[in-house]
Amino acid sequence: MTDTPTLADAGADHLPARRFASWLAGIAVVALVVRVLFVLLRQSSVVLTTGDAFWYHFQAQLVADGRGFLHPFDYFVDGVVAPGADHPPGFVLVLAALDVLGLSTPQGQRLVMCLVGTATVVLVGLLGRRLAGDRVGLVAAGIAALYPNFWINDGMLMVETVYMLASVVALIGCYAYLRRPGWGALLLTAVSVTVAGMHRPEALALFALMVLPMVWGRRSLSVPLRFGHLVASAGVVVLAFAPWAAYNQGRFDAFVPISTGAGQTLVAANCDLTYSGPALGFYDTDCLLAPQIEEPTTSSRSERDREYNRIARAYMAEHAGELPRVVAARVGRLWHLFRPGQSLGLDGFVEGRSGGQPGSSFWPVREALWSYFVLAPLSLAGLWILHRRQRAVYPLLAQPVLATVVAATTFGITRYRAGAEITIAVAAAVAVVAGIDWLLGRGSRTVDVPGSAEVAADRVGVAP
Repeated sequence: MTDTPTLADAGADHLPARRFASWLAGIAVVALVVRVLFVLLRQSSVVLTTGDAFWYHFQAQLVADGRGFLHPFDYFVDGVVAPGADHPPGFVLVLAALDVLGLSTPQGQRLVMCLVGTATVVLVGLLGRRLAGDRVGLVAAGIAALYPNFWINDGMLMVETVYMLASVVALIGCYAYLRRPGWGALLLTAVSVTVAGMHRPEALALFALMVLPMVWGRRSLSVPLRFGHLVASAGVVVLAFAPWAAYNQGRFDAFVPISTGAGQTLVAANCDLTYSGPALGFYDTDCLLAPQIEEPTTSSRSERDREYNRIARAYMAEHAGELPRVVAARVGRLWHLFRPGQSLGLDGFVEGRSGGQPGSSFWPVREALWSYFVLAPLSLAGLWILHRRQRAVYPLLAQPVLATVVAATTFGITRYRAGAEITIAVAAAVAVVAGIDWLLGRGSRTVDVPGSAEVAADRVGVAP
């Protein structure tokens, strides 16, 4: 008898640990190959001239060279030395570390992101295994390996790659805490959410959507201990962002705890161009220019951010009657329920998610769209199955809820769904395995997953 995995073995709910690891390693190899091919075949000709990827890559160069967090567009395009904090520092620090290690080209850094994305695939498999058994773990990893909305992110040199890694680690930590609440699982969850927040600041809302119910819902713990766990979680955020906020205090006229990009985002989402017509519910950078607005005259980035916020809020107040339709369009775009065909051009050309030169084939986003239409309904079924099995599903729902709120308040783009893709992959895997069991006449199997009893006990208010 060998430990070589076979297809027959994959039908079992429980595999020997080495066999599960062998299957998962094989899936990881496939995931890495897919990502590397996308980078080599579609991204090698992409030149960074604008956009967020330009910002991250070139600000990281400035940081690695010891010049600090300068505004890369001002520095490299206009030759002006000015502070820059349009985005949180997380991804810039990651790329700066790669610069120091000698990986300073966009293509080299994209290839490193392929490794990060592959690690996410492995962790998705482990999350699925913890939730619903070995088969679900392997199917979830397989989906994450091949689903374009995973690997497209890994080739774009954007924050979503690290954000998804941090998000899946946070979910693993959360379910570990539900199984056996302790400081290790708590800190793993809190640190992961904080890392996610240093890449996408809205992720800090996961403390309310996931960490708060995770801790306060553990009625088997005393109130003082639960309160202490929440304070410790908040302390992780403060410790992470305090140095950044203090650094910005000496660079900007106004207090900048995270970034100066919120105002621009709101203006780009709230003007005549995005409240009607082809860009309804999307964004348009022309919203930042005359005649759409009277552009701020101050050179201070922090003051400009405040002025942009004022302009956006004034526009929303003046067009309050249109907001329900606009918000519905934004959320519809996020979930491809509103003008899904238009998303091919918006994702492929405006967002650059297809790679290649402008106007080249949009096949990556086309395959991503069709894959999503298959997986999304399966994920809804999978969430219902998990609920019926008395698994806690609110951690999996946290990212979809967060993405929906972000889209409703800004605009609907596929990238904002990055964290929710983890939920889609894992929940769809649950439905696939349940469907296979039904087709083979096995009935509905309830896999004995560590932690399920504790979660069920908490749901009815009984200490496990």
